[in-house]
Amino acid sequence: MAERVRSWLFSPADRPDRCLKALASEADQVIWDLEDAVAPEAKEDARRAVRDLLARTADSPRVPWVRVNGLFTPWGAEDLLSLQDAVSDARARWLVPKADARTVARLEAWRAEGRIRGQWLLLVETARGLDDLARAERPWLAGEAVRLAFGALDYQADLGAAAPGPDEAELIVPRHLLTRRSRVFGWPAPVDAVYPAYRDPEGLRAAAERARRFGFAGKMVIHPDQIGPVHAAFSPTPAEREWAERVLAASQAGGAAAVDGAMVDRPVVERARQILAFFEADET
Repeated sequence: MAERVRSWLFSPADRPDRCLKALASEADQVIWDLEDAVAPEAKEDARRAVRDLLARTADSPRVPWVRVNGLFTPWGAEDLLSLQDAVSDARARWLVPKADARTVARLEAWRAEGRIRGQWLLLVETARGLDDLARAERPWLAGEAVRLAFGALDYQADLGAAAPGPDEAELIVPRHLLTRRSRVFGWPAPVDAVYPAYRDPEGLRAAAERARRFGFAGKMVIHPDQIGPVHAAFSPTPAEREWAERVLAASQAGGAAAVDGAMVDRPVVERARQILAFFEADET
């Protein structure tokens, strides 16, 4: 069964109790956060806590991600390089913030030296990062398991922009860039930004549905109560399943066909197959 990536739940790394609760939650993916969730004076203690947690959960079927600090901060390099030996190759999963060409160059240099390994979630959240991504002539960390994520809040702060409106039209361009470059470079679909109003499930559901329409695979969340609305938004409905089954049946009948007044052509059939693949994964 393919691993679900609809919800990505953050937990502060200096709260081991919350990190373990996150692993037991319904979130598809869990991120132990050494960056934004931890005060500067607690960074080193949080890193030691993550090392201990990684050892304690080495046999768990759930594999967490670790968000390290930015590689050009006083803590980021030590986070990544010192935690590498705490996990096996199969369990090395790293979220790297402030991803841009300079960050990727440092990662690639460490990789060439054999100092790093794992899967990579690269958080693009600055104007420089987006510009570097747009100009990239080859995939970042080519040959590695890479997925992009969008850090909308940091991006807005970097621009000095006001908070976006309810439809977040101001963020259309960066979201399109992440989904388009992910497709061009052969990466899996990216992960959308957090929705900070964790007591607003309707707004979250609308934001997650919008991200799905953009082509994102999932959304980062900051509270367990956000998991349900995100899963609902990124999961095809029974009505979509029924539509997909009718589309495939019509396509297999041969000749020109229409479903619900729309012609059934190759893109429509591909969308139907994607929907049915979601349900088939649950049934295997």
